[in-house]
Amino acid sequence: GEKWFVTCGDIADFLVVQADAGPERAATLFFVDKQAPGVTMSRVPRFMHTAVNGHPEFTFTDVFVTDADVLGEVGQGYELTKEWFTDERLMIAARTVGAAERALELARDWAVRREQFGQPISSFQLVQGMLADCAAEIAVHRAYTHQVAWEADQPDTDRKTLHAKASTAKLAASEAAGRVVDRCVQIFGGRGYDRGYPVERMYRELRVDRIWEGTSEIQRLIIANELIKRGTGALQMPTH
Repeated sequence: GEKWFVTCGDIADFLVVQADAGPERAATLFFVDKQAPGVTMSRVPRFMHTAVNGHPEFTFTDVFVTDADVLGEVGQGYELTKEWFTDERLMIAARTVGAAERALELARDWAVRREQFGQPISSFQLVQGMLADCAAEIAVHRAYTHQVAWEADQPDTDRKTLHAKASTAKLAASEAAGRVVDRCVQIFGGRGYDRGYPVERMYRELRVDRIWEGTSEIQRLIIANELIKRGTGALQMPTH
């Protein structure tokens, strides 16, 4: 088989691989030595964003693993992966909110300094509207991300509901960050398209957050499934 986009796979010594195991072909996680016979790093893609480490592709041909290489139990692959996705999606929500805040800070400072027609562009109502929309979206998604992160730390939190809430945070924050940075590039005008300015890099780097760790479309399916199965109350905030 093969696995695409293995985070830090270029520097890792071991890989976590999900594969079918046993006669029931149960999804199971394995701890695989990258130097094991049959493991090949086939390609290191170049992405839009700048990453410290790569996300290479691997192929696996007749790779031998033992019972000692199983993470958790045979058949626990989806359960363990879901736990990890919950944490990772919350992390993406937090990161995209933070990036949106930084983009807004840069755009605000630029709007105050940049002059057109003898006055700063921050005095133009259409620019003010973009700044206000950015601030409102950031405030809402920062608050929701903090709330869900707090719930993740509570021992009595329902993990299935938490999984859907993490998807909600990831979907909402990453989509909002895309809108925020797009407005910020617009406020910078031609300079926002210039690689010498940070908002250009942020525009490229934030795009992937709507794709990895589950696309926005997958998050919508998770949220809708939770609503259909358990009702709208499942995604409400706790009352205590």
